[in-house]
Amino acid sequence: AFYHQIVRQGDQLFDLSRGLRHLTGNPIEAYSTTAFDDVVNSSWFTNRNAATPMSAGEIVNGPNAPNGAPSMSGNWVIKRAKTQGVTPGFTIKDNKGDYYLLKFDPLGYNELGTGAEVVGTKLFYAAGYWTPENYIVRFDPSRLVIENEIRFEDEVGNVRVLTPKDIEHILKKVNRYEDGTVRAAASKYVPGKPIGPFKYRGVRDDDPNDVIPHQHRRELRGLKIMAIWLSHNDTKAGNSLDAFITDEDGRQYVRHYLIDFGTTMGGGGLSPTPPYRNRENEFDPHQIAMNTLAAGLYVKDWEVEYDVPYPSIGYFPVDQFHPKFWKPMIPNPAFENMTYRDAYWGIKLVMSFTDEQIDAAVSTGEYTEPGAAEELARRLKARRDILGRLWFERMPPLDRFTLTTFNGVQHLAFKDLGVETGLFNSEPTTYRYRVFQDQKRIRRWEMIGADRRVHLPRPETGSLEDEAEICIELQLQRDGGRWSRKVRIFLVPETDDTYTLLGIQREGK
Repeated sequence: AFYHQIVRQGDQLFDLSRGLRHLTGNPIEAYSTTAFDDVVNSSWFTNRNAATPMSAGEIVNGPNAPNGAPSMSGNWVIKRAKTQGVTPGFTIKDNKGDYYLLKFDPLGYNELGTGAEVVGTKLFYAAGYWTPENYIVRFDPSRLVIENEIRFEDEVGNVRVLTPKDIEHILKKVNRYEDGTVRAAASKYVPGKPIGPFKYRGVRDDDPNDVIPHQHRRELRGLKIMAIWLSHNDTKAGNSLDAFITDEDGRQYVRHYLIDFGTTMGGGGLSPTPPYRNRENEFDPHQIAMNTLAAGLYVKDWEVEYDVPYPSIGYFPVDQFHPKFWKPMIPNPAFENMTYRDAYWGIKLVMSFTDEQIDAAVSTGEYTEPGAAEELARRLKARRDILGRLWFERMPPLDRFTLTTFNGVQHLAFKDLGVETGLFNSEPTTYRYRVFQDQKRIRRWEMIGADRRVHLPRPETGSLEDEAEICIELQLQRDGGRWSRKVRIFLVPETDDTYTLLGIQREGK
């Protein structure tokens, strides 16, 4: 925390090249992108819902394998115990031989952390990230047994053997139902050999495949948009895990997981997330200076008393949700390097979730508090739309470009994701395009109809230079406002009648 908050921030302050790039609107763009401004499937990220919409059942399953939940027959053998830190926990082995980390809710806030853990898992997995299998379990504490000597460090720092009395003492910090059962999130150990967390800066020295600095990976830069949506302020290296795996085809490589979602969506270790989280770093010199200058005369909207009507979903606001001012607990190098193009990629992940998919994800939290599940789903949808409007107004959401033939003539067709997702109406939206050949304009601005098709010039002999690349520049305008940033689509003639798409370039910042 000291390094990221103090040392690295000081380095950036005196990095003149970086400062000049930002002042001139020419930041370093992400390295891990394709010609079409997306990312390929990898051990970091797999294109899922935004590429191919998932069914409600697929959302509910998420990363979970059939029969992957802890066995509810037989004992759970404790292999490790955790009494320090914010919340207690156990590592257990069930009678199938599978290992799980049991995580509990803060005392007085039943379902807060466990619900967020499981719902967050479904959403991050559907977006494309690798996550563990996480399950809601409700069990009788008598199921927990100690078979061998388990040494642990108690609350006063003594290392000793775990006893049944210690288990009883740990579980006193945990909520219980009237029948004495306990609710927990069971996080199954990921496949392969764990080799520690990944950092959001640099590369792993022990992984020859890891050649792109993490702060320049779009998968990690664009993760900021998902984090803002789900209030995932604890995006530090410790909440990630790398594992060396061997897949079904015998390939061996390092897979990169996001873990620990219990503090998302209003959850907290001891209580609901306090309002200053997501608005200030844990130690924020800039904000300290601003507060000192204000001398208490300016009261921020989140500094007033706040209410948590649903203890099981905590503080996860909509009215006081200001994405532009969001901050993680500890500065994240990848997030700080996020450009407009990275953000556009990230918002496509968020906006890919339909209302029905969000309802399906929330159902996996198994909330029993009356109205809590419905309220959490409502807030997720509202925050999704707030984020979508913000970024789709900054970056024109013209996407899914395809070449089609209409009335015997080849056209470039595209979608307006702002209209497709229902954020904007199609009627007050207009589009225009112009054409360049080898950077020389050959067609002035022309308007496009609601069908969103660009009539391409015929690549016949004499009309265009042989194999000359052409560029289509697109813009949109909503409600008679300003024309948007440009989206450029590059094509090259394939035959006398057809083109091939080469790539996309989005005007960014």
